[in-house]
Amino acid sequence: MISGAKLTAEAIKRAGIKVIFGIPGLSNMALYDALVEYVQQNDIRLILMRHEQGAAHAADGYARASGAPGVCTTTSGPGAMNLVTGLITAYWDNSPVIAITGQVPRNAMGKLAFQEADVVGVMENITKYVLLVKNASEIPLALKNAIYIATTGRPGPVVIDIPRDLFNEKLDESSIVWPEKPFVKGYREFPYRVDPLELKKAVKLLINAEKPLMLVGAGAVWSMATDEILKLAELLQMPIVSTLLGKAAVPHNYPLYLGMMGYYGRAEANMAFLESDVVLVVGARLSDRTITSYKDVKDTKKKIIMINIDPTDIEKQKQYIDIEAGLIGDAKKVLRELINAILEIGTKFGRSAWLRRVQEYREYYSSLYYVDGDKYLAPWKVMKTIREVLPSNAIITTGVGQHQMWAGVFWEVLEPRTFITSGGMGTMGFGLPAAIGAKAALPNRVVVDLDGDGSFLMTMNNLGTAVDENLPIIVAIFDNRTLGLVRQVQDLFFNGRIISVDFGSATDYVKLAEGFGALGFDVQSYEDIEIAFRRAMKENIATVIRIPINREALSLPTLPPGGSLREMILHDPRKRSHS
Repeated sequence: MISGAKLTAEAIKRAGIKVIFGIPGLSNMALYDALVEYVQQNDIRLILMRHEQGAAHAADGYARASGAPGVCTTTSGPGAMNLVTGLITAYWDNSPVIAITGQVPRNAMGKLAFQEADVVGVMENITKYVLLVKNASEIPLALKNAIYIATTGRPGPVVIDIPRDLFNEKLDESSIVWPEKPFVKGYREFPYRVDPLELKKAVKLLINAEKPLMLVGAGAVWSMATDEILKLAELLQMPIVSTLLGKAAVPHNYPLYLGMMGYYGRAEANMAFLESDVVLVVGARLSDRTITSYKDVKDTKKKIIMINIDPTDIEKQKQYIDIEAGLIGDAKKVLRELINAILEIGTKFGRSAWLRRVQEYREYYSSLYYVDGDKYLAPWKVMKTIREVLPSNAIITTGVGQHQMWAGVFWEVLEPRTFITSGGMGTMGFGLPAAIGAKAALPNRVVVDLDGDGSFLMTMNNLGTAVDENLPIIVAIFDNRTLGLVRQVQDLFFNGRIISVDFGSATDYVKLAEGFGALGFDVQSYEDIEIAFRRAMKENIATVIRIPINREALSLPTLPPGGSLREMILHDPRKRSHS
């Protein structure tokens, strides 16, 4: 005989899952007990997080760094509900996270039982799929299906909710069916169907364009399409811009890459987008953080070509702007077809005037960004100092706030899949647990959380996990003693009425780090930053580096709320000389 808990543990092992982030409780305790021998045999690693939200973010960071699904587990009720923020973050950013939640016994469901929560009802609209398991014999297929759904098509989180009595149920081991293939009624992968007519139309548009531009998003990262992106850009002499999540798709030292565009994007990237006549969108859904106003597309009469694995993304955009050609499928495969079709034509492209124009934008606007601060450390120079110390394949995570926008503009990604942040949901507190997940996935890489003080304080308790689990991440805190991005909006667009954003007490981050058993540094200069990072990498233990930033510093460029890319704010409007 085999228990449902042992069956679940065996299914996890057979699925090739190596790491699980979570917290045990009444409703998943039997599962933890069943995992003991797998842990002892080093088949599975259990990482105890300090809060369930952190478990979901860690699983998310694991998935984004490795490309494999990240797994977390919690007990029922408050444990499962604490996953909500992490799961919707993964859903908005298309990350394959699998959550295994314990549930109250079946005979107690619907009776307001202790720690009962309607997991299916809460999760069904913030995950790709959620399943309440009703019989223990269904567990092997449920897990296989979860992995299949999470990783196929447009990736996303999946929840398996297992009542506690199923973990304790005994089954005849000879009756267990171990499915070879997943089977989910009603679920189909998005078809790979590049319409030849759409492909022909796209090729014609790209060949005849005077000022073509490529916009790459998260889909380009998940499909590992970097080589194809660079080859097509080189072939067509076409500059590249990215979304925030798309930063991880292209090495930033590639000459044709201009940077992130959008609400807080680089001015040269935004200007190139505005001036372009044909835009090839690769794996981006054109959110309101990237295309802030459809007028920027309609008024410039630019032609849009979209490559997306999810046909509904293309259809959604057609409600607002004209999509001249929609190519449905995995970005890597579609780009190969585009490249082959263009190579068959054999046209040589001379777009020197367009490239010269783009270079002028780059040189002009860079002169506005890279200016030393006064007595404070300049965020761009802090980023540059850290970049020069770290190896090229170091993985960067971020929280959400001003520091994230500075990272979007100034951080240089040198290798694909090394920049991890919360894009669609903008979840504060994401950076630290995501770094833990990334380090667990790739322990030989340097992993750094570029964080803000407000964001760090939301999930800082997970620093204890990094220490206890020997996951030597480095946390760099941009400390301006305020919720910087909220304060910036209040200052610029609410008549300077600053309220409920400034931290009155000065947190001692060195003592905080040391209290958890980590290293702590309080730097005062760029040289101090370099020394602290080198020491952290040498000591190879979890480290917190506090970097003081002027509370009045702004994340620029920015836009007024609801503004067009044409309304970029490039200078501090509070200074009369720039008003």
